[in-house]
Amino acid sequence: MYFKSAALAALVALSGPNDRGADAFGVPRSVRMPSSFVPHASRAAPSSFSVAAPSRTSRPSRSSTLRMLLDSNGGVEELQGLCNEGDGLSKTVRKTPRLFKIGGLAAVPASAALGFLLTPSSRIAASAVGSAITGIAGLVGKSKIDAATEAAAKPAIAQAIVDLGVDDEGVADKIRGVKAEFDVADEDFDVMCGSIYERYLMGMVKNPIAKTGELKELGQLRSALDMDNLSVGEAHAAAAREFYRQTCLFTPEEDLEDPGHPDRMSIDKFLFLSERAFRQGGETDEAFKYEMSRVAKAFGLKLDEALDRVAEVAEPFYRRALASTRNKLETGQVSGDMLFRARKSLGIDEQTASDLHVAAYNDEIKVLLGKDTEEELDPATLKFADGAMDRLNMLKEVLGLSETEADYEIQNEATELFQATALKSMNDAIASISTADETWSELTKRQGELCLKDEQMKVLLSSMVMQSLGRPLEETVTFAKVNNEAATYDKLVDCLGAKESCMAVLSLSGWNEFDDFDAKFFDPWSPDSACGFLSPDKRLNLYRIFLRRSVIKSESGKELTDELYAKVVEVKGMLGITDDQADEEMKTQFGPELMKSLQVATNEIIGDDYTPELVTNLKERVDNVIANYRLPDSLVMEYGANLYLRAVGVVSQNTPSGIPPKEKATALESLRDLLHLSVEDTYPAHLEVFGEVYKRSVLEAMGPTGVVRPEFRDPLKDLRSRLSVTEEAARDLFLDAVKERMIPMVESLVLELERTMLTQQQLSQKRRKDFGADVFKSGNAASGKLGIGAEGYLMADMMNLVDFYGENDVAEQKEIGKKTIEKKVVEGDEEKTVEEEVPVFETIYPITGLENGALEEEMAELLYRQFVVGAFTTQGPQGARYESAKSTFGGILGLTSEKMDEIGGSIGEQVYENIIRNSMFTKGALDQQDMMMLANVQNKLALSSEKGEDMLANCQKKILSEQADELLNNEDARPEAIKMFREKCNSMGMELGADVGISKARLVRMFEVEVTPGLMKGEITIDSGDVLGEIQESLGLSPEEAEKIFENLIEKQAKFTLGQIKGEMLRGRDDEVAPLIRRLVSFSAFVNGDLDLDVEESDAYKILNLYEAFDFTEEDKETVESNKESFKIALGLPVE
Repeated sequence: MYFKSAALAALVALSGPNDRGADAFGVPRSVRMPSSFVPHASRAAPSSFSVAAPSRTSRPSRSSTLRMLLDSNGGVEELQGLCNEGDGLSKTVRKTPRLFKIGGLAAVPASAALGFLLTPSSRIAASAVGSAITGIAGLVGKSKIDAATEAAAKPAIAQAIVDLGVDDEGVADKIRGVKAEFDVADEDFDVMCGSIYERYLMGMVKNPIAKTGELKELGQLRSALDMDNLSVGEAHAAAAREFYRQTCLFTPEEDLEDPGHPDRMSIDKFLFLSERAFRQGGETDEAFKYEMSRVAKAFGLKLDEALDRVAEVAEPFYRRALASTRNKLETGQVSGDMLFRARKSLGIDEQTASDLHVAAYNDEIKVLLGKDTEEELDPATLKFADGAMDRLNMLKEVLGLSETEADYEIQNEATELFQATALKSMNDAIASISTADETWSELTKRQGELCLKDEQMKVLLSSMVMQSLGRPLEETVTFAKVNNEAATYDKLVDCLGAKESCMAVLSLSGWNEFDDFDAKFFDPWSPDSACGFLSPDKRLNLYRIFLRRSVIKSESGKELTDELYAKVVEVKGMLGITDDQADEEMKTQFGPELMKSLQVATNEIIGDDYTPELVTNLKERVDNVIANYRLPDSLVMEYGANLYLRAVGVVSQNTPSGIPPKEKATALESLRDLLHLSVEDTYPAHLEVFGEVYKRSVLEAMGPTGVVRPEFRDPLKDLRSRLSVTEEAARDLFLDAVKERMIPMVESLVLELERTMLTQQQLSQKRRKDFGADVFKSGNAASGKLGIGAEGYLMADMMNLVDFYGENDVAEQKEIGKKTIEKKVVEGDEEKTVEEEVPVFETIYPITGLENGALEEEMAELLYRQFVVGAFTTQGPQGARYESAKSTFGGILGLTSEKMDEIGGSIGEQVYENIIRNSMFTKGALDQQDMMMLANVQNKLALSSEKGEDMLANCQKKILSEQADELLNNEDARPEAIKMFREKCNSMGMELGADVGISKARLVRMFEVEVTPGLMKGEITIDSGDVLGEIQESLGLSPEEAEKIFENLIEKQAKFTLGQIKGEMLRGRDDEVAPLIRRLVSFSAFVNGDLDLDVEESDAYKILNLYEAFDFTEEDKETVESNKESFKIALGLPVE
């Protein structure tokens, strides 16, 4: 079996068989125990958990045995065992270490040494005799004696600790004396100390009961042995591995998983001591994790698991400290600082400490209330004694608890005690056994006995009230389930009585939290409210039953009296019924009565026998139904809207023209008032019934022309008023009529335009209809293209559409903003200019051809283009009329202003291009007459000045680009033509690259073509920089680009000229090379001879000699010498 604690294990050990050959647990001493709880029999001294077998004559008491177990020091006992270990030589050395050190240099009889080594220590005399008998002489070397000396040092250290104890001030000096006495090296001595620490630690943990004194004891041992953190870590890790190895030899893994098993408790104690040793040694977090992980790993644990076990060992110590704090609370010997030191010593974290503090405080509350007993007590009799709160406040300060935490624990323990009194008191008040004043007096008395604060009292009272009200509601639901409506009604009335009693009691508190009683205790969405346990369907069903039974309870059985209605409202709040739900139930329960009354009234009023008195009497009946059933006006309006629509339909059906006579209109007005409808409420009904009538009248007023004549406009307004159609609705109906007449007109325009554009076959295929040969008004066959002119009849039809739109005032003006204008005013005799803000309007076309699907966008653009062309080509007043109607026609078609500008611009570009092209080809440039003609075109097409300038520039660029292509595509382009084109572009302000669009390669070619003839003829010399600069700037080249082009040109022409010179010299025509040599000399002068020519030295000298033979008498001497030097460089000859 497993032992839940070490104390219990000791007690069980006492109950074993009284056998001299068995230990306290009844196990023969020759048999090893399967647990480290009992030490191995091979050890000379008993461990901390070994219990001696009782003698035959006496048997120790259980309490004395337990005390022995608790008081035993396993570390000391382990060191005692270490002292008794060792061979004969080491023990002899331990007695006289100095003698052996001195004799270490002399020979020692080998037989004596051998006897010492092979014979146990209890047989030293016999070993001496044996060595003498053998007579075998031998010598033991010095190294063997030194090893024995060092082996004897460790037991000597252990003996010093056993003799003096770890808490003795002289133990450290004693241990240092052992080191000196045995002359042990520093490193070897550190290893010995680590081994002593390891053995002591293993001895401590063999007693599974952890004691706080062991923490101090282990620290003192460390100090005595002068061990650093690294040595301590190594010792704990080694001890953990060895202890776990010994434990696993006899204890199964499942036993080690049991927290109550002694071996498991020993391992947990080992972890606890290790954790404290590392922490108190001042290890860093990283070093602590490393050392603790090594120990945990030795036991097959993760670091987190090991730390959890450490906490389980440490917490009982701290609980005992808290219990001691409570016992000594009033002595003044305890404080929060003492608890802090205890937590720090035990390694208790703040969260764990906080939980333990709260638990200790709760235990104290139970004791003070008398709840710390197993006897059955009446909760109503338990209370705090005088001075209890003073003691609790003192404990709260020591434990460092907040006011909230302390109040919660008091409330938690007092709740049950308060409920025992409060629930009975509240039920007595509901049953009228006690008054509200008496009940409140009992509650406040109990509050004082349990030391409850007002805020706690509020919470508890709320709970009491909810329980008191929830119980009758549960009983009510029981009757509702079996459809017992009478009992359900009565129970709900009882609930109202209970609610009144609770309200009366709580009103005496003076706390405003209970002012809105329904919101506090009958929130349907709170599970803690009195009705929170009821589902929405059940709450609504209870309300429905109460509402229906309330009407039945009235004397007439058909009304809700003030008293009954007040109860209905109370039940509504008690069940958490919303206003919308209540209105819906009213409508469901009593709506049919109202509907019946309203239907009768509607039929009577629109009948053939209408009188004002009839309306008065019917209204009184309807109002009575509304008042009796407390129906909202919104319900009357809801029913009234449909009834009124039906009435208007009946009136329209009974009138042949669909237009109601005056007396019917009056009847409808009376019905509207009876149904609580406003004039605006009836507009939808009148529009639905009389809308088509009004539209039909508009179409009739349009006549064959499609335009509403002025004499018909006022009658249409009167008709709108009679039909009670709003102005906005009438406008929409009017636009519907316009749309109906406009669509055929637009479709006709599309057809006529297609006739001018398509052949007869194309038109038949598109329209899927066979057209005859003469399908045009003009009688001409289709031309298959759109000319610049426009057919007169098509323009006339377009203007008819514009007139139809305009004379019917279809277009609308919409304000889109404001602008400031200046105007002149006269003030007195003085004229002033003032600024005035005026609205800016935009013309809106509500009905368009595109929107109505009468044509596609492509066709709309073609129609507008045709109209613009017609306006442009027509002269005189008719042309002006067309010009003014362009934007209107485009808007009617549905085109945007941007699209209209685009179309007008494309036409303008074509006209501009024709004018500019003719002028440039005939005159070379535009003159004043041409500019005036362009300005006239700009005005005719309503183009802005900026647009006109852009079109002019674009047309010029286009024409110049075409001329450039024609000029440069010719391989035999003449320099004169290049120069003339370049100068023309410059005179027009056009850049050849950016504006005309000539590529960089072509600009290079133009430079070469224009410069090469002058270069070859010698007209361009080194002094012709101005000419070259003018060409470079004119072509838009940078100086660097021009210089690079010129250098390439010079090099190319130089190589060509050199080839000519070589050819003439090869043919013996030396007299012909003079001009060529002069040209080559000029080329070399341009680049200081850097021409990269390929010429043989003999040819070079020959050419130079010919050059030197020239006549230079009329030339500048310095120039000649400079040219000659450059020429030599070009020929590759040395320069002097």
